[in-house]
Amino acid sequence: MEAALNHQTAPDELAFCEHVAGAEFQAGVDAGRWRLLEVTWPTATLAISAAARPNSPREFFFCFELSGYPAGATARPIDIATGQTLPAEMRPKGEIVGHAFRTDWLEALYVPWDRVAIEGHPEWRIRHARKLWDEDLGILSYLRPTHELLNSEDYRGV
Repeated sequence: MEAALNHQTAPDELAFCEHVAGAEFQAGVDAGRWRLLEVTWPTATLAISAAARPNSPREFFFCFELSGYPAGATARPIDIATGQTLPAEMRPKGEIVGHAFRTDWLEALYVPWDRVAIEGHPEWRIRHARKLWDEDLGILSYLRPTHELLNSEDYRGV
């Protein structure tokens, strides 16, 4: 994805464009771990692949809110056909995975690399310091651990 590099493109959007054009992001695309579907700044829709499980999709879709990027991001799982938040019965299951994709909390993932989740849980900054958003990694800070969850032994499908 390339943004028109002109004076009207905001710095946060330029930073995102640089990250998704980078080698590490593209290596994930080439490996089939994730893909960028659409950007309408400040939102972006990305797909993250999941391990094969019976009667379950091979990827999940996320609507990212990227205002202020690369300072952080928040994402909600969506039904790509409707653009609506993914209903509970279509969310990934598992002890750890199910907790991350819980529906009894806000629409964001309940994980320490999510901007909304970390704002509500400042104690996670110490407890989960290695899993926090890293401005230098940008979107990879979200994609890598979410991909790991969806491809872990704990992931049981939907």
